[in-house]
Formats: sequence, C-alpha cells, structure tokens
Amino acid sequence: MSNTPAILFIHNTYLQKGGEDTVVQQEIEFLTTKGWQVHTLFFSNETIGNPILRWLNALSVFFNLSAAIKVYKLVKKYSIPVVHVHNFYYRASAAVFWGAKAAGARTVFTLHNYRLFCLNGFFFYNQTTCMDCQQQKSFALGIARKCFKGSGFLSRMLAASTVWHRRIGTWQHKVDQFLVLNPLQQQSLMTTGIPADKIMLKPNFLQETIPPTSYDQREDFFLFAGRMSPEKGIVGLINAVKGQKIPLLLVGDGPLASWIITQTDEWIQYRPKVNKPVLQELYRKCKALIFPSIWPEGLPLTVIEAQQAGTIVIAALSENLKEMIRHHENGFLYDALHPDELLRIVALFHEMDLKEKNRLSANAYDFFQQHYTIEQHDQWLMKAYQLSMNP
Repeated sequence: MSNTPAILFIHNTYLQKGGEDTVVQQEIEFLTTKGWQVHTLFFSNETIGNPILRWLNALSVFFNLSAAIKVYKLVKKYSIPVVHVHNFYYRASAAVFWGAKAAGARTVFTLHNYRLFCLNGFFFYNQTTCMDCQQQKSFALGIARKCFKGSGFLSRMLAASTVWHRRIGTWQHKVDQFLVLNPLQQQSLMTTGIPADKIMLKPNFLQETIPPTSYDQREDFFLFAGRMSPEKGIVGLINAVKGQKIPLLLVGDGPLASWIITQTDEWIQYRPKVNKPVLQELYRKCKALIFPSIWPEGLPLTVIEAQQAGTIVIAALSENLKEMIRHHENGFLYDALHPDELLRIVALFHEMDLKEKNRLSANAYDFFQQHYTIEQHDQWLMKAYQLSMNP
C-alpha cells in the first residue's frame, strides 16, 4: 500500500460558477502540488429544474443511493482515508456521507453558506437579513415564503430533506469534522446540537501573492465585482451613486444583469463576468472595491482578492465583514440601510492624500498576508485532516 496520502473531494457544482467552485479547485490543486493522491467526484444540477424529472430530483435531494454507492466504491477501491465534501446540494445529497462512513473513511464537510438552517442559504428575505427559520427551529415560514427558488414544492422537499437528515443523525454521526468560514456558521451548527470540538473555523485562501499597486498608479473608478443578485446589495449601490458623478464599474453576471444594463450611463458602466487575470488587473487599477452585500456573507473571495491587490475595500457593515475590514485602517464600513454613509465615505476617500491611501492599502495587503495565504491554509487544512484521521 502506498504511503502517499489520499483524499476524495466531493462537490456538487453550481450552474453558474461561483466562489465555492473556485475554493474547491484551489484545494484540489494545492493538495496535488503537495503530492497527495487526489480523487474527485463531481455532481451537477443541470436537470434540477426539468419538470419531467422533478419527482426524481426530489427523491435525490433526500437520499441519492447511487451517489452513496459511488462514494463507497471509490473509497474502497483506492483505500481513501479522508473524504472532503464541499457542496452536496442537490444531486449528490447527504447520502455521500453515509457512503463514505460505510466504507470506513472519515468525513470533513466545509460549510460555504447557511443552507442547513435556511432554505435559500443566505439568511436573507425581503431585502434584509432573516433568521426566522433558525430562531423558530422550523422551516414553516421558509416554505410559506417559497424561499428556495421561489417554489413551494422545492422548498417543501428541501426542508423535509434537511429535517430528515437531522433526525436520522447524518450531521451528528456521519460528519467527523465541520469546517466553517465564520462564527455565525459555528454558532448555527451548535444550536442544532453539533459539539464545539467537531467545528473548526478555517478561512478561504488564495494561492498567488501579487505585489500591491501604489495609489499613484491607479485609475479613476470604483469597482463592484460579483454576482448580480438582490442579496449582493447591487440595487442599493446603484440607487446611491446614481446622479452623484461617481465613476463605478460593475462586473459580473446574474439575474439583475439586464436591469443593471438599463441603469448604465456616463458614470455607471457594466461588463459581463471576466476571467481571473482581467479581474485581478481591475483590482489593481481601481480606487476601491465597493462591497454592498446585504446578507451575512460567509467569507467572500471578492474581498480577499481585493486585499491581495492592496485595494481598499468599502463594505456594507455585517458581523462577518467586521472580521475582514478594520474601519479606517484597511478599509471602510458603512450601514447599507443609509446610502448617505456610502456617499460620505466616497467623499472622504477623495479628500485623502496619497500617503493615507497607501497606508490603508498596505494594511489591506498585510491583512491578506496574515490570514489568507497558502501557508495559513496549509496549517488549517492539515490540522483538519489530521483531526479527522486521528480522532
């Protein structure tokens, strides 16, 4: 038997590639370069909305026996000691944990969102933070509000599946190590009865280290980069800057993209989603990244990528963003409910001299170096796997 460490990554990819998909790929590449035998099992939700297959998909959400068998066979065939699951919604299902455990593997599960406690995964409803289902310990309101994909049927199926897996002990007994991105996820898991010693805070990371760009070499525009969807606060951002002669470049795709195009003018510009090198260049050129998200973000890669470039971030205040942005030190925080605060920060930014901008920029880059580099990630990930392999 080979002494080379082996691992199986399981991930249900998203129809529109996002931050979770990027994190999975980075971890695969990272462990591969370290000499691990990395095995992967990917699933897709391409038919989840097909009416003909809707009932079959609903059953898969509960327990995809085929997925469990695939995991079992892979673990047995390659003698894999650790299975790391990122996203199992919806085709893979939580059955993958059962397959891994039945084959003798230890399981690690990274939470990227709040789907175990909230049907839409965002703690977000009606343009504001919502934790009703968690506080009431019931998905009744989420079902009534059709919080999952605007469908009462799909909301019922997802709620029933999540509750069922709680009752049969999937989270308690089939997951050995939970990896969470922020304290809110940690607290939410503990309210469901998961012991604190099974939960580890582990941030995302970026592999590259890019020297920051001095502010005397930057161009005259603010940047928004991300998914064009309501929870990202894009509507409030546009309403705040409209008519204020603030140069703003919006980059990304999503359900609000067509509306955003109608809002463009001399000052507000829009570009569809760009590749990574182009986005990195935009981070290095912009005055600041504006991050107006109005849901409790996990650990947004967008902010990490901006700090990697030494870019000052102006972010809507939330408990999780307070961990990443130090007001007036490496960026700025504002109340998303009061757009005038954003305008005041933009005005303050214009008044800052080059020395002050470079100070905040250097602090942003230092924060990235201290928290989100591959060296820190290596320590956290190896600790998580070691805990899993030697409980």
